[in-house]
Amino acid sequence: MWRASFFIFMLLSGSITGLLFWQWKAYSEQTGESEELMQLSQHIAVESLQSNLKVTQTIKGLIPDREYRLIIPDTFFQWQCKSGQGIACDSGDDNPYTFLSNGKQMVFTYVLPMEKKQKAFLLNDWTVSVHGSEIKHSLITVSDSNRKDGTWAAGIPLKAHKEMELIDYYTFEGQGNTPSLYWQQAPLKKVSKSGFDVYIDHQKSVDLKAENLKNLAENSNISVVITNEYKKSYGKGILLTGPDTNNDELEQMLITLFYKGKFSYSPDIEDWLIDALGSQLRDRKAGTEKGNRLLNELRKELADDERQMFIRNMNAEDTLSIERLDKILGNIKGRETRFFAMNKQLNKPFVPLYFEYNRKVSFSGMEQKSINVIYKNGKQLLPLKEMAEAMGYKVEVLSDEETLFLAKGNNSYRFYLNKNFFIYNEEDYGLLENPLTNLNGTAFIEIQWLETLFNVSVEERNDELALTTALE
Repeated sequence: MWRASFFIFMLLSGSITGLLFWQWKAYSEQTGESEELMQLSQHIAVESLQSNLKVTQTIKGLIPDREYRLIIPDTFFQWQCKSGQGIACDSGDDNPYTFLSNGKQMVFTYVLPMEKKQKAFLLNDWTVSVHGSEIKHSLITVSDSNRKDGTWAAGIPLKAHKEMELIDYYTFEGQGNTPSLYWQQAPLKKVSKSGFDVYIDHQKSVDLKAENLKNLAENSNISVVITNEYKKSYGKGILLTGPDTNNDELEQMLITLFYKGKFSYSPDIEDWLIDALGSQLRDRKAGTEKGNRLLNELRKELADDERQMFIRNMNAEDTLSIERLDKILGNIKGRETRFFAMNKQLNKPFVPLYFEYNRKVSFSGMEQKSINVIYKNGKQLLPLKEMAEAMGYKVEVLSDEETLFLAKGNNSYRFYLNKNFFIYNEEDYGLLENPLTNLNGTAFIEIQWLETLFNVSVEERNDELALTTALE
């Protein structure tokens, strides 16, 4: 009887577990909470009318009969959603922002009001977006019969421009999410400088250093508008600045915009880190103390060719995040690191760069699962407290939190985080360097000091660090 009951219990448990997993998976798909963002493309048709812009946005690459949550700006008027077959979108629930796709695409139409006497305007966040997705390719077409004497520019390259008697046509096309769209009444001339589209009047000259910006131009769609008609601004893929901006300032602004675009899907990224990454590209000092410490750590821990590889690989990414920066850095060394994750906030203490060494640690034949090897300055380090406890020492962190006292039988050690000496059995021993490395308040000791100070024998195997006392 108990066997039958147990079998029924296991069957029901498995069914419930499977049902919960299915519900979680469905929920994750509906809310976009998966590791990989859905890859989509879009065509945005803009018709410039007298007092507004009429927009038709087609998003392609959707999964039929799947529910999507839309992000719709508050500035829209006369908003409508239809399928590729012209059928009105249906909502699968009471949420006014979720809709079922009837096919592989959705078509949105809406109106953006414009002031009649505007001399210039910049549109940011001006289209519908799908939660949990990433636009990989954008095509924008503009038909203009009311503002045809002016100039249109976008944060992706201009592919075609045709002027006719009654209407002008523009085609912009490039990789990435919806770029900013800019218009001004005064005419501008488009030129190419170091791989960038630059819109200027006929009297402004631009001399950008190709050496600093070549890699950016190869991995971005940045456009530059130099004008007096609009204030200095960073748009999405577009930079607006005045004719008084010198070439050095312009280069720095381009680099800043480049990284802002890379981190566009990481809203928690802080400006100081973007500044530091940009300063690295130009081999300049960062604008913050923490930014300079971060750059100095990269210089110390990476060889010149490794640092250049880090920059190239970082710039080649379509999108960046804190986690992605750590992954790129770790791949260069073949080891894992959380350097950027631990330093992402400006107001938090700085943590030096180190890498996690994925090796098993054993002492006297027993695996020490609580001890991880880290790699810094070309040396292997172990946490002193955990290592000493594995060797049978009682460890006490004294009240100043910078002194560690180790005791075992008649032997005792006193180590200091910030001093080049230690005390053994109440006798001072001076050293040329501190045997400890302080990483975020944790004391680590190099393997060679374990051998010297504790009479430990170390054997390095492919996937294991085997330690024993010299007497064993």
